[in-house]
Amino acid sequence: MNQTQSRGQMLMGATVLVGILLIFVPLMVQWSRQEARWAVKEQHAVVGFNIAEAAVDRGLWKLKSTTTTWRRAVDGQVIAGYNFDVTHTDIDNGSYRLRFTAGPGAEQVTVLAEGRDNRTRQTRAIRAIYESNALPGPLLTSGQVTYAGSLECHWGPIMANNNILISGNAATEFFPRKFSRQLVSGTALNPRDLNGLNPPNTNNTEWWSDYPVPDLPLLDFVTMRSSSVANGTLNYYTTSGASGSGKCIGWAGHGRCMSAANNWAAHQNKPHFFDSNNHPKSKQNLIWYYDNDLVLTGNMDSGGCFRLGLYGVLIVRGSLTVDAGDCYAYTGPVPAGAWKEYTKIKVGTNDTTTTNQYPADNGLRTSRTTFRHGVETWTGGPPAANTDVGLRGFIYSGGHLTFNSIADVAGTIWAVGNVINNDVTERVLVFYEGSNPNVPVLNVVLNRVSWDEVTPTAGVW
Repeated sequence: MNQTQSRGQMLMGATVLVGILLIFVPLMVQWSRQEARWAVKEQHAVVGFNIAEAAVDRGLWKLKSTTTTWRRAVDGQVIAGYNFDVTHTDIDNGSYRLRFTAGPGAEQVTVLAEGRDNRTRQTRAIRAIYESNALPGPLLTSGQVTYAGSLECHWGPIMANNNILISGNAATEFFPRKFSRQLVSGTALNPRDLNGLNPPNTNNTEWWSDYPVPDLPLLDFVTMRSSSVANGTLNYYTTSGASGSGKCIGWAGHGRCMSAANNWAAHQNKPHFFDSNNHPKSKQNLIWYYDNDLVLTGNMDSGGCFRLGLYGVLIVRGSLTVDAGDCYAYTGPVPAGAWKEYTKIKVGTNDTTTTNQYPADNGLRTSRTTFRHGVETWTGGPPAANTDVGLRGFIYSGGHLTFNSIADVAGTIWAVGNVINNDVTERVLVFYEGSNPNVPVLNVVLNRVSWDEVTPTAGVW
């Protein structure tokens, strides 16, 4: 190839390169400008989204502000400023509006929040559903929970503002879910959180450490005490006296004898309630209020179920001792979503299509809506006759809660002190029945059911 040909080829290559640059450089400039416009547009959209999020928080604050406000929203009453009737402008360069609607379920309210970037008119919308959840599980405490093999909770999560310590046989089981604002710990063979408050703080199946546990309700003790005065259930104790070799304990129109074998000596000088199962008011869902300690007793030596069977709200400002068996058989509710507590049931066993792996199990991720206490059981559970309960409803102990005899519970236990099971022959079963028993509270505790971005409405701002 001679020198002239080489120069010609170089000139041709340069010409082609310039042509390519003339084509692609304008495109790159255009793409760069378009990307910048997209970035600005996305930034404006994010601003609107952030404003909508802030609006949801304002709506939640309003719903929790008073029990009256929550009740009005649940009942579908219009609340001024929260029906798209006011455009709020307390956010720089942004505005938002809110609408409350009742439902879709019972004790639920839907919050629709729209946020707008005032500079671009970009609008985003979020819909969140909240429900009243004053008592979100079978066992609640503002302190620490020691969850051993002697206590077994079903159908709802355990929640604590302090640590949850899992020990004994309970460490080999993985129900129910456990939420703690501090740490959830297990045993050496079956540990839970091993790294303290450092992430990860959950296995996304059974336990959550450093979790924003909902606020506990502020119980309205004044209202509950007044209710018990009106119903004749304030500081209600049974009387006692000698009868042969045993002691007779009874209430108006009824008397049974407790023998020495029923630990009479330990309780004869203590305030006690004998044979609640047969009391004429025991199944009327009333409030039973005690200013100090209470011992629940019954006759374990005779037939007729002269034992425990109390349905309602039991408030004991002191310590509560359970020293008799249970005899309350009935068909009760199973909360929706109870199956969520049993994704993993125990070592080597997960939830499957097999039924009766746990109480009211109806197959994979499915549970029945009712359970017959005292008639039904489940695989590995106690005899069917032993699934009856002694206490049903809400049980509050301002001190320790001690079980000296097996009396199962249906509802929610809130113990300020320790929960102790001294009966080593059988576990104490606690069946959660839902979050809204008849318990007067002074604050509103809400749980978020769902949260979704939706298309903004077409209404004029």
